Amino acid sequence: MNTLAAAPPIIVATTALLALMAGLFPQRLVRREGPTVIAIVGMLVAAVMSILLWGNRIVALGGGYRIDHLSVLFNLIFIGCAVITLLLSVNESSGVDRRGEYAALVTTATAGMILVAGAGDLIMIFLGIEILSVALYVLCALELWRERSLESGLKYLIVGAVGSSFLLYGLAFLFGTTGSVNLTKIGASLTQASFNTEPLLWIAVTLIIVGLGFKASAAPFHMWTPDVYEGAPTPVTAFMATATKAVAFVAFLRIFAGPLIDIVHTWQIAIGVVAAVSIIIGNVAALVQTNLKRMLAYSSIAQAGYLLIGVAAGTVQGAQAVLFYLLAYAAMTLAAFAVVIIREREVDNGEDLASFSGYGRARPFLGGIMTLAMLSLAGFPPLSGFIGKFLLFGAAAEQHLWWLAVIGALGSVISLGYYLRVVGVMWFGAAGDPEPRKLLNVSSPVTLSTAACGVAILGFAAFAGPLLTVCQQAAMSLLSP
Repeated sequence: MNTLAAAPPIIVATTALLALMAGLFPQRLVRREGPTVIAIVGMLVAAVMSILLWGNRIVALGGGYRIDHLSVLFNLIFIGCAVITLLLSVNESSGVDRRGEYAALVTTATAGMILVAGAGDLIMIFLGIEILSVALYVLCALELWRERSLESGLKYLIVGAVGSSFLLYGLAFLFGTTGSVNLTKIGASLTQASFNTEPLLWIAVTLIIVGLGFKASAAPFHMWTPDVYEGAPTPVTAFMATATKAVAFVAFLRIFAGPLIDIVHTWQIAIGVVAAVSIIIGNVAALVQTNLKRMLAYSSIAQAGYLLIGVAAGTVQGAQAVLFYLLAYAAMTLAAFAVVIIREREVDNGEDLASFSGYGRARPFLGGIMTLAMLSLAGFPPLSGFIGKFLLFGAAAEQHLWWLAVIGALGSVISLGYYLRVVGVMWFGAAGDPEPRKLLNVSSPVTLSTAACGVAILGFAAFAGPLLTVCQQAAMSLLSP
């Protein structure tokens, strides 16, 4: 069993149970504040345990779960995104943060994510994805009094079930081809025999790409993303846009950059095409959006395309670039959604671009955070978004995927049209409401977490060297048996 190595997911799962129980206490203070406090403290304990396990390579749960550099790095990403999400939800006007099931569901989803990050076999990958998916279905529809929230949860449930079906069928074909669900044994099986003409392997690879494409909101499997992002509570949207996307890519790396790396020719072009289509559709569709949540949804589709470039490269350098860009992307996206959350609490229709007219001049601090997020997402040097894209395009070029690097660069140019529009409206637009009607609902945890995201955008650029070393170590662990 090796429960010490499996301590992070066990701690997070136990925390989810305690948070849910705290919401049942008769005392009002415990019932309202207890679940969030317990969830944050429990996940921070799991983060400390993960850091203490850094440098170890230990197999647990009968080979189904493993601790290595990659799993520890992703544990910290998932926990960081979850903690920021809970902080951004404090004093949420809809009151979802004061319901015990909210903190419990966010923590449960995080436990599923941690299982995927450390998955040692195909069963654990699917189990972890389903645990987090079911929790997110409920989170999207948690505002029962809003029709859009219910619609968001229903759409995500239906499309998520379709994506899970493709993924499970693909994993089953991979098991049928190699005779094992263990990732290490699958890699050994593919190394010892030639599967170039094996139709089952082609089918497995195709179905897995489709299934994970749904989870990563990559085109053409993206149709659910704008509506679900717009309808879900904005803190939940922020969580989905960052942590859930990271889960899809750790699954991509665990499968394709691990056991399937020796047959890279079988899947490289397919993933490259999905990356190119995502970049084109995401950036072009985002140009015409006037709702910031929908714009960021289409932006996330394009960002999935950039990340898939690193997966398509099929090298350690490509995996390293994916890991670094995921860190930068999480900070950039959380910062952008944090400002949207604050604006929603200040005025009605706070997610509309028009509500940000002159916002930078009225709130220079928040305007600066949003500007940092937009410029970094667009890839302006020397911000972390630029460094990540440079590494991704370079990894593609090294494998002679020049066409993919060119499409990525052109997509970044197109993205300037909507990222800079947000910056222009904030700083040069006509002044909006001088006295926000609901400013008192913006609490200090929300402001502090927003500032932390802005600092992370700058910090990831300033300390890119040490972070790249960590990412390289994590990427190398994919190749270790």
